Amino acid sequence: MVFSIIVPVYNVEEYLNECIKSVLNQTFTDFELILVDDGSPDSCPQMCDDWAGKDNRIKVIHKKNGGLSDARNAGMDLASGDYILFLDSDDFYNSKETLKTLFDKIHNKNADVVIFGCTDWNMQTDQKIVSRTGYDLALIEKGNNRNTLHYLLSQKMIPGGSTIFCAKRALIEENAIRFKLGIQDEDYDYVLSVFSHCKQISAVDNPFYTYRKGRESSITGSFNLKMINGIDYTIDKWLPICDKMSDEMLKKDFLNYIAFIYTTGFVVMGNMDRQDRKKAMPIMKKHKNILKFGYWKKTRITKSATKMLGMNLFSILSAIYFDKTHI
Repeated sequence: MVFSIIVPVYNVEEYLNECIKSVLNQTFTDFELILVDDGSPDSCPQMCDDWAGKDNRIKVIHKKNGGLSDARNAGMDLASGDYILFLDSDDFYNSKETLKTLFDKIHNKNADVVIFGCTDWNMQTDQKIVSRTGYDLALIEKGNNRNTLHYLLSQKMIPGGSTIFCAKRALIEENAIRFKLGIQDEDYDYVLSVFSHCKQISAVDNPFYTYRKGRESSITGSFNLKMINGIDYTIDKWLPICDKMSDEMLKKDFLNYIAFIYTTGFVVMGNMDRQDRKKAMPIMKKHKNILKFGYWKKTRITKSATKMLGMNLFSILSAIYFDKTHI
């Protein structure tokens, strides 16, 4: 079996059918679809079972609610495909050729990882924008993993989440890669773990993953202390790893990316109420020196602005700017 497609399911009865159909309608059929019912309180558990009764490629896990990381891990534990894909249950593949395109790339290159494009569908404005495409395919296809990693990290083309690439399951299992429980923004650690261990990266430009943006009750649309804890966890874990890197170019790139991850915490913190912001502030202050490693413009601006305005005011202004530019 080539693909294991893992779909964590929670409170998405309005969108689940479209998500599942986008997989079952694929022209490439050698896959398993793992639906992980994370204790969903709506009709999703029954919907999962109904779909499993119609197609033997569908496996269903019913579990107590444990959050997105726990649901993804449960799916990974059950997976038997050569490659793992994550698909969020309110998202879908907008092309029937998604898996065929990925398989052709895997077959030709035997890649550990294949990255692909993404289309953002703003649920508030109904606008669809291709948000991730334009990879330097000529550079990537040369097969020099060091240069590819440098390109992806330095140009901010590395996936920001786990849903827009497929990864070889053997690589994941050999390196015991799983999602950290009890936090949000857990994708950062997963992405860094996969890409730091892979030996061959490939890419396709097709933006066939459709991400529903701005949906009410979406996890990615909320800002809370668990996101700050996720940033804290990632920095604490990856700073020592970077410190041991012998390749100075990639070390610089990884540190810059971690500095960027840190800057996202200001938008999160600025969207919190005053009480939670006070809890987040010590965590953000703890890592402020990470900004010295940032070479992107946004990171350098953050470093200067926090010195001039203070972290609290800057976080509030960052949140206002974010809200105005991410409608």
